This record gives sequence, structure tokens and C-alpha cells, in this order.
Amino acid sequence: MSLETEDVNETVVQETTTFTQTPFTFEDVVLKGDTLIAKVQYSGGCGNHQFEIEKNGFLMKSLPPKQPIKITHLSDKDPCRALIIDELKLYIGDFRGTPSGTTVLMLENWNPQLIYSY
Repeated sequence: MSLETEDVNETVVQETTTFTQTPFTFEDVVLKGDTLIAKVQYSGGCGNHQFEIEKNGFLMKSLPPKQPIKITHLSDKDPCRALIIDELKLYIGDFRGTPSGTTVLMLENWNPQLIYSY
């Protein structure tokens, strides 16, 4: 008795998730060391959500220097409408305007300036 082998071509289907920018609001924002802690509110509840922090312009050469920053909320078109309140902890060490001292962080959609001392 002989065994025959068949050539099987397997197709691997990878799920690609498309994330789009989604609105959110700030409830509170504080700095603790090199961490920005933001309490945010958004709608969703059954999809994937991610938040990213990035520069939102050039460092302003004032005393102390000022750095515009923004937080972006990305989701995969979450169809649910629950009101979610989440706490984000984001590293801000990359936004230092000087090797040591103070930088004022100007967070988009958050009125008080954040004094970042290091």
C-alpha cells in the first residue's frame, strides 16, 4: 500500500484592522514625573481603541520653552455607543525643550498649560 501526498496550497488570511481618528474629550490632565495622565471620555465599548501622543508643531524658543502636543484617538469604527471613561498614562520625556529644567506643554483641546519640570 502506498501513500499519496497532495500538494496543498494554504492561503493565510490576515485580518487588517483600519483605524480612523475618532473624537474624545478630556475630563482631567495631570503630569507626574515623565508621565502625562489623562482621563478621557469617548463612545464605544466593543471595538479596539488606541491613543497616541505627538508633537503638534515646533518647540517655541521662549523662557521656558513651549512645546505644542496633541493626543490622537484611533478606533476601528466601534459601532457601540457606551460612554467610556479611561485613564491614559503617556510618556512625555521626548518633549523636553532643554536638557534639564522646565518645558511648558501646550496640549491641544486642553486649556491650562502643563508645566513639565525635570
